[in-house]
Amino acid sequence: MTQPQDFRLMIGDEPFDPIQVPAAAEGLAPARKPTIVQFSAPLNGPDADRLKAAYGVKLDRFIPNLAFLERLDDATVARIRADFLVRSVIALAPALKLASWLPATGTPLNLIATLFADADLTAVGAALRALGARDVVLTDGRPLGSEQYASFALDDRAVLPQVAAIDEVVFVEPEPEREVTDVPSAEVFQSGRTGGPADDTIWRPGLHGGVQIPGLHGEGQILGLIDKGRLDLNHCFFNDPEESKANEDHRKVLGMFDQNDIEAHDHFMFVAGIAVGDKRGADGKSTLHANRGGAYEAKIVCNSMGDLFPPISRKYVELLDRGKKAGAFIHSNSWSAAVTAYNADAVDADSFSFKNEEHLIIAAAANTTDGVSGNGAPGIAKNTLCVAAAQAFPNHLTFGSGKNGPTTDGRRKPDLMAVGAGIQSALLNPTTPPGVYCDIGLPKKGPTLAATSWATPNAAAAATLVRQYFTEGWYPNGKKEPHRGVKPSGALIKAVLLNSTVNMTGIAGYPSNTEGWGLIQLDRTLFFEKDPPSPRRLFVKDVRHISGLTLMTSATYRYFVSNRTEQLKITLVWTDIAATKNSTQTWRNVIRLEVEDALGVKYLGNDIDPANGVSNEGGRGPQDFVNNVQMVIVDNPFTGPWKITLRGSLVFEKQGYALVVSGG
Repeated sequence: MTQPQDFRLMIGDEPFDPIQVPAAAEGLAPARKPTIVQFSAPLNGPDADRLKAAYGVKLDRFIPNLAFLERLDDATVARIRADFLVRSVIALAPALKLASWLPATGTPLNLIATLFADADLTAVGAALRALGARDVVLTDGRPLGSEQYASFALDDRAVLPQVAAIDEVVFVEPEPEREVTDVPSAEVFQSGRTGGPADDTIWRPGLHGGVQIPGLHGEGQILGLIDKGRLDLNHCFFNDPEESKANEDHRKVLGMFDQNDIEAHDHFMFVAGIAVGDKRGADGKSTLHANRGGAYEAKIVCNSMGDLFPPISRKYVELLDRGKKAGAFIHSNSWSAAVTAYNADAVDADSFSFKNEEHLIIAAAANTTDGVSGNGAPGIAKNTLCVAAAQAFPNHLTFGSGKNGPTTDGRRKPDLMAVGAGIQSALLNPTTPPGVYCDIGLPKKGPTLAATSWATPNAAAAATLVRQYFTEGWYPNGKKEPHRGVKPSGALIKAVLLNSTVNMTGIAGYPSNTEGWGLIQLDRTLFFEKDPPSPRRLFVKDVRHISGLTLMTSATYRYFVSNRTEQLKITLVWTDIAATKNSTQTWRNVIRLEVEDALGVKYLGNDIDPANGVSNEGGRGPQDFVNNVQMVIVDNPFTGPWKITLRGSLVFEKQGYALVVSGG
């Protein structure tokens, strides 16, 4: 039975039906004011094109359900209200522009105002200063796929309503507190074990024809790190005897950006060492240090999270763009904002990811001991991979640290887990000697504790190896064939990581709000041609937005299952458009994953029995509209032809996606 359409607007403290709100004025005022336009049904492509041409609407700030936030003058309001597709038109009340997580007391207030794309930054700055704002920093993030922003300090909280009443302002929120979330671990994310045969990891995937396959170590890859402070380039994991400063010729560190926080910091050192740390010998080759990073041949570009704070007040998207310009496609963040709402950092993460399809942002869940109620940005963004911490081997299938999900709008975060305990990495020598030093050990703060800060660079190293797998042409034949090399989307890298996960036996239920989809184990998805051959194979489809699904369109893929002993795992990921701030539902585009086996039995994405961790037969469960990660898991799949159907069940414009299938 078809459910009735919910017309409530999911914005502010409580959902409300705009029909019950006084209509927006229809005078002759020429000023364009924030206006919510709600439609009676989902818009298709031709509908959207007609509305844009007829009324000049942007249709870029979606508000569930079926509404968009626009800037319209009175004459346009009168015309669009008469359109047969329009259900209601109301003014955006200034109170809805103020974040519910603004502190109730205290000054000064350090604030971020998100502005409309056509706002005049100079005029907004003048208006804010006239209201007593100081330290105003204006940022145009539109070329980076983000927003226009005004950051400022306010000493008089009584003028907040006047700030919200500025027509160019979309939303006002506090500058978030961002806290860091204090090589056996690399072997665990590769194969789920340590101390085994030398050919038991992705670094050395085995023999083929009696010849050792060289494996993946991060060659040719660049990882972006955003963390506290900076690195000390005198440490043996990062030093280059030919280059004393970070630059494009440095053997490890291509750039360090740290205008606000210029001191070397032990947190940054430890994180970078886990990801890419590598000691070189006199011949310039890796010494294969026992505590080297998971992608030890990769290079890094470093940003200090201190630059996000006053007086610099750079926006998160600017730090991501710095990494992009230096060649990074994976961006690792071992920190989390102390606010659980979908805030400016989350919007920047989703906007950057959607515009830059080949990029993936990875971020830490909040630690269990952190004094916050849940996970924060950038980890809670839709397109970010949020990482919690597992214990060290042999207890790697037990919980280490991380706040439970879901997000405030019901999405599953964290996404997965990586080892975050028992790790020895680069330590900062407080005496900062002029010569090279090589201090290695457990973290000085909480050496016995698991930390999401340490799990996150492990996951980033895993993502780096996945990207190398595709750029070097290991897919589809399991051997390095450069002519088959492709540039994978961030969605594909994310899908491979999620597809590779295993159930954490020490945590009840799968998937869950504690472990997400489980612990990374790359060899469960990445296929290598070796002796003896594995029955497991890999199939992927990587579709960019320009070729993606639209409303009510579909794509079908067929394959043949030839081995029942291998678990069949199907993972769909799409990089969604950023949500409008203050929306209590952040999903925008929705793709339905349907699977049919050789006997006609159907399965539906995310319709999984948590007691046994496999998909329910029949595919009759409710569709998951919330998560842009969908999975079907089948044990002992029937042999024969299978079919996957992806449906654009609620898609505005074109939506790309990545599909990963592993099994026999």
